[in-house]
Amino acid sequence: MKKWFLVCLIFVTPWALADGHGGLTLEKRQPDASMTVTSAKIGDAVSVINAEGDMGAYGRVYVTFNLEYDATRAGGKVYGQGRGFTQDGYASGKFTGYWQMTDGVITMRHVVQLADGTQNLDVVTFTPLSKELIVSAYVLK
Repeated sequence: MKKWFLVCLIFVTPWALADGHGGLTLEKRQPDASMTVTSAKIGDAVSVINAEGDMGAYGRVYVTFNLEYDATRAGGKVYGQGRGFTQDGYASGKFTGYWQMTDGVITMRHVVQLADGTQNLDVVTFTPLSKELIVSAYVLK
């Protein structure tokens, strides 16, 4: 009987520990930033969105989003890169992640690797009707 109790305990303990404690908490790198889409090229396999805007510590930022389609054509992989320019110099970074479209709004979630070694988790919401992107950048490293 003791053996059955130990076996059950071994299998149940991980579930008990996964009750929501110790969840991931992310700190914002900067306040949310608004960008404007400057061009969009719609393709069969990949669509390309270019945008620019002021992004706090990164200065004036220019970014290209490449959106690959999955089978549903309402989501898929996103990758690209951006450059930010300030009076003190510039920053550059590359990113990759996934996007989805819900009710006509595109949400992109991707990890950004910056040239200075820092990393962000960016959540980008694009509303095509207004040509506006809202970028929420969270610290990963």
